[in-house]
Amino acid sequence: MTAPLLIITVKGTPAGQGNLKTGAHGKSYHANGGELRNWRERIRGAALDALGRHEWVGLGRTTPCLQCDVVRKRHAELLGPVRLETVATVAKPRTATAEWPITRSSSDWDHYARAIGDALTGVVYADDSQVIDGRLIKSFPHVHEHALGEPGAVIRVWGVGT
Repeated sequence: MTAPLLIITVKGTPAGQGNLKTGAHGKSYHANGGELRNWRERIRGAALDALGRHEWVGLGRTTPCLQCDVVRKRHAELLGPVRLETVATVAKPRTATAEWPITRSSSDWDHYARAIGDALTGVVYADDSQVIDGRLIKSFPHVHEHALGEPGAVIRVWGVGT
């Protein structure tokens, strides 16, 4: 396998992007909205740092970036198919006896993948529909070979067919 185009290391407690809940007046929200927002901002920041790029800045969705004059849908690094491989490292509870995080207290692995996929949109790729091959491993610190020693994530990115 070829080397990844990009390796993004994100520190902090991973937050899963679960199903939406409906509140008063029919408004939808994520139950963990605050932590999810912080987690996605950490991912975007780490991706921008790894790429040496800036966030798109514009006056509207169809206007070019005020810093580089590139339209929003072309502002991302990759515009074709993408492969992602992620190891999300979650804190190991003191009472945990299992080697891997399989209890309900850790989010479902696909919830982590959804949060990461959405956070990288507009930075690494134009839209998360470009991800055609994705893998996410949920691990305690130091269990998987790519797990961090603390909560966070290592995201490896490949362009497919490039």
